[in-house]
Amino acid sequence: MSDQEIIPIEICCSYYHIEQEFVQTLEDYGLISIRYQETKRFIHQDDVPQLEQFSRLYYELNINVPGIDALQHLLEKIKKLQQESDGLRNRLRIYE
Repeated sequence: MSDQEIIPIEICCSYYHIEQEFVQTLEDYGLISIRYQETKRFIHQDDVPQLEQFSRLYYELNINVPGIDALQHLLEKIKKLQQESDGLRNRLRIYE
């Protein structure tokens, strides 16, 4: 993993105007992954859009972290069901 792929948590928090404790809580719930190098904490650039989404849910919609966790699980389940539905629809096309 190169240094260009990771961003210090402090920079993300400053840019998005969020608290570092919020980011830590997201990691505690397993919603994001924080990487540690020496005494610094980093987030992978691919995880930043999710951090932004979670921060909007938390700060703008006042959804607590357990609620964000539940929403994330439901969204993942919906995505999986949509993929399954698409697969079944494609299989049915064979018989048309």
